[in-house]
Formats: sequence, structure tokens, C-alpha cells
Amino acid sequence: MRNAAILVYLFSACIVFEGKIFAQDSLARAGSIKDSIERSVDSVLADFRLMKVRQSFWLADVNFLDNNVYLGRKDSIPSPYLTASVGYFHKSGLFINASTSYLLEAGQNRIDLSTIDGGYSLITKKFEGTFTISKYFFSPKSYNVRSEIEGSAQIFGAYDLGFIKPTLEATLNFTEKTDYGGTIGLEHTFYTFQNDFTITPTIVANGSTQNYYNAYYKFRRYSLLRLKKVIGYVINAYVENASQFKILDYEFSMPLDYSIKRFTISFSPTYAVPVNAAVVHATLTTLSGITRTKIAKEKLKNSFFFTIGLAFSF
Repeated sequence: MRNAAILVYLFSACIVFEGKIFAQDSLARAGSIKDSIERSVDSVLADFRLMKVRQSFWLADVNFLDNNVYLGRKDSIPSPYLTASVGYFHKSGLFINASTSYLLEAGQNRIDLSTIDGGYSLITKKFEGTFTISKYFFSPKSYNVRSEIEGSAQIFGAYDLGFIKPTLEATLNFTEKTDYGGTIGLEHTFYTFQNDFTITPTIVANGSTQNYYNAYYKFRRYSLLRLKKVIGYVINAYVENASQFKILDYEFSMPLDYSIKRFTISFSPTYAVPVNAAVVHATLTTLSGITRTKIAKEKLKNSFFFTIGLAFSF
């Protein structure tokens, strides 16, 4: 609760400083795609003002994510990604986007994830709505905590009240067993430098079932490719009550975007506070057949991560 209070205080402080930066209608950043595992890896088309003008366009983007964190969870090995994407956005609101993420961690260099997204955006003066369907292709060697998610469907909505914009997102993640997720958020966008520079302090609470996390522990965390061939024993693990919906983390972020003609430079720092640690059952079996079982709560740690990117519209 103390961490949540700190986040609320930081967000309130940003609102207090409104007098120093000229704020106006947030239509200028309408049409952003709120991808559920996105914010961690794909960085798909966030906060570009082209959707304000009803015309078709292409958008190419390159970005760097220093570490993949999903719903406050992360692997013991860092996951820095360099992601390139290209998308086509029709003036009707329909869009399609493809991206590829290269894992930059020492000794792990490879294409770790490819993604195809498609959907529809509806934008009015006050309302933003986006429906997105995504397909993910992870490397067999991937240790990303969401690497057992094969695809997802998200619906995002936001209504601008002027001084604040409430947001709501519902997500289905398709893994060994379908996950149900939801996000509630508050944000406000400030504009300066003739509206070319935007700052958007944001607070969200993320909740979900954890079947994806259970599959990660079963098939990735202690897989043959990572551990079994090296340490000489087999570990089988699963997450207790993975189908139970619960709040998983609170996040405070401060996306910054600066537009120069057809280019947009973005920087998005995020601080995640995970809650409700999972209970993990792990069974270790040695080569001689000796079995040991351990039940423990995962150790949760707050995470700071960021994405920096460059986009070009044409």
C-alpha cells in the first residue's frame, strides 16, 4: 500500500506542475495501440499523432527495451530487446503491423520474438477505442516469462475528461490455458514546443490469471535447453492456483515523445511494483532417481525499465 501511495503522489505532482507546460486536448495522441505484452517488448505504435488526420499511412519503428518485465515479473536473466516493426494504417481505422525482436543479452544473441498484429481503431474527440489481435512466435530457447503465450486479443478504451483520462483494457492471452487480464489506468498528456513534445504521466493497475506463468515454469524456466543438460538433474515446477484472477502489479510510467516532421523520438521509463507473489511447487529428480519437492513463494522485486525508440511515417 505504501508503494501504491507513492505512485499516486508522483502522479499528483505531475498534475500540479501543469501551469509550467501548456496542456490541451489529448486527441493529439489518440489511436495508440495498447498491446498487453507490449509495453514490455513490442513497442507497437504508441502515441503517434498521425491518427488525428484521417489518411492512410505506413509507420516504421526501431526501439530498444533494456529489460523485459511483464506484469511485474521477469526472468533471472535480463532480456534486453532491439525491436524493428513496420505497419500500415488505413484511414478507415483498420491496421496491420509486424515486428521482430532481437535478444541482445551476452551469450543469448538471437531473434527471440516475431509478432503480427491486426485490428481496428475508433477515434472521436473524447473517446479512443482499439481492438487488437496478435500472434507471437517465440524462439524455442526463449526464457521470456510470456514465451508460452501463442497469441492474444485486447480491447482498449479511454475517455478524455480534460483534466484526466481514465483507461480500461481487457485481454485474453492464449497459452496452455486461456488467461483473462484487465488493466485500469489514469493518465494526462501535457504539450509544449508547439505541441511537438508530449509528456504523459500514467498510473495503471494490472490484473490477470497466471496460466502463462505456470506454462513458463513448466516448459521454459527449467527446460532442457537451459538447465537439465548442465546440472545433471530434472526440475519440474508449476504455479499454484494459476487460474485465479488477482492484481499482479502497479506501474508508474512517463512516456515522452518528440516529433520532428515525419520522425518521432520516444522515451518511456516505467517503474513496476509487483504484488501477490506466486506459490511455486518444484520437484527435483536426480539421475539416481532421488526426488525432492520444495514449495516456496517467488521473490518479488520492484523493477525499473525503459524503452527508447525512433519512428518514421510515410
